[in-house]
Amino acid sequence: MKLILVDDEKGIVDGIKIIINRYIPECEIVGVAYNGLEGGNLIQELQPDIVITDIRMPQVSGLDMIKWLKDKGSQTKFILLSGYADFEYARRGMQLGVQSYINKPVEEEELQSCVQQAMKAIRADRAKRQEVDDLKQEVRHLIQENALRDILDVGSDNTELMEELLEMAQIPTKGNGFAGFVLEFDSKLDALKEVSLQQVFCQVDLALEQYDGVYRFRYTGAQVAVVVTQGGPIRYAELLRSVQRLKEEVNLKLELSVTIGVGTIQERAAGISQSFEEARYALSYKVVKGANTVISFTDIINLSGRIQAVPEERIAKLEAALENMDEKECAGIIHDIFQLMEAEPSMTPADLQMQCVNILLASIRKMSFQQLQQNDFLGRHILSLDGISRFRTLECLEEWMIQVIRRIIEFKLEHNIPKKKDIIAEIKEYVSAHYNEPITLADLSARFFISPYYLSQFFKQKTGETYVSFLSRIRIGKAKELLERTDLKVYEICQRVGYSDTQHFARLFEKLTGCKPSEYRKRLPSS
Repeated sequence: MKLILVDDEKGIVDGIKIIINRYIPECEIVGVAYNGLEGGNLIQELQPDIVITDIRMPQVSGLDMIKWLKDKGSQTKFILLSGYADFEYARRGMQLGVQSYINKPVEEEELQSCVQQAMKAIRADRAKRQEVDDLKQEVRHLIQENALRDILDVGSDNTELMEELLEMAQIPTKGNGFAGFVLEFDSKLDALKEVSLQQVFCQVDLALEQYDGVYRFRYTGAQVAVVVTQGGPIRYAELLRSVQRLKEEVNLKLELSVTIGVGTIQERAAGISQSFEEARYALSYKVVKGANTVISFTDIINLSGRIQAVPEERIAKLEAALENMDEKECAGIIHDIFQLMEAEPSMTPADLQMQCVNILLASIRKMSFQQLQQNDFLGRHILSLDGISRFRTLECLEEWMIQVIRRIIEFKLEHNIPKKKDIIAEIKEYVSAHYNEPITLADLSARFFISPYYLSQFFKQKTGETYVSFLSRIRIGKAKELLERTDLKVYEICQRVGYSDTQHFARLFEKLTGCKPSEYRKRLPSS
């Protein structure tokens, strides 16, 4: 700890120096002064932890110096020295928060005891401040995580709500660049332990420390979401290098296999959800790129543009046959698709492999990868190109594809997945029954075995609104019922319908109804 001595007697200063250097090695004497004016300026400049000062000195007394420093917000602990056994000095010193009062001549044991007490008090103060700072940091991270979760699920069409959520989370938006990416860990790590998760967060922070803002949190089971912000343009090539370095550090230091999908750079806050959707889409291509790789959305766009995709109507028929568990129909559709590919004169072996992967991706896009990995055959063969690359003829490859489809049907039957289920209707019914719980898009995707990216797009396509908008509408509708039928306070209703932030609830209520919750209740007709 840093210590300063202030006394107009040089002999006293030299003697205290000897005692401290000899018996209190934890303290470092960083400066000395011989009057109160000089001492005050030195203390203001060096900000020591402890000051030992005489009371009566030329120009400015020790008590006046302490008062001047306290008025300026000094947190230093003071120990008073005096050759006058005067209670009045001690009383004034205690009023100023002086730690101890020692009469001259200074005794070694008494000085050691006073300095040790001061150091103990300093450590206790630091521990309390650290505890408060840690709590504030934890609350801030929780607010940011909740806001970013809402942003990632809300879709890119609600700019106003995104801006509001970012402002609430104290995440700068003006003049910033944004990018999102997703880390997905090996299937054996379905639930990362908290210790491992904190270690992952540490590696993320280190790899991306050059950026102004790095926000990371567990997105779902074995996935971690990351949003990067920068007060200016973000160079995509540099970001990809940083993410690649992150992957390598996680491999090396944590001995974990991780695949990372990276979205594009966005110049507006509304683009955060778009970048994150792109990252999730890129991540789905680990079936092509392989696990433990970094996959950028731009690479996938370039990859997809080189060959003609299988016609969408064929994929739709295959999906319908899969929903009906119709193995014969699936085999017929696969045969038709292979006939189309055989008729393509420019089809190369690499193009053929890629077409097969696209067919499989389309076939399983309503199922989560976590679910696919539960099946040994699907996990080994769909999630790599090894199975495809073994075959050298279209006939053998066609038979292998039919076998994979057969295993998908077997898997659906084993897990009692019903035929032709209206998944969106089921999701709406589930949300309507559990609206007061913290239901994220990731939670729903895991519950209904649908990839988050597909669910987000499919929900908007089928209902005309985003999932978050639907959930908000259900919750606010329930809040209106409670305002009409009960005497519950607004904050109690806020909690009853699934919100933890009363101010956010009130703003959302006003946005959807045109008035605040309290005003809505006042407008109700009296019975």
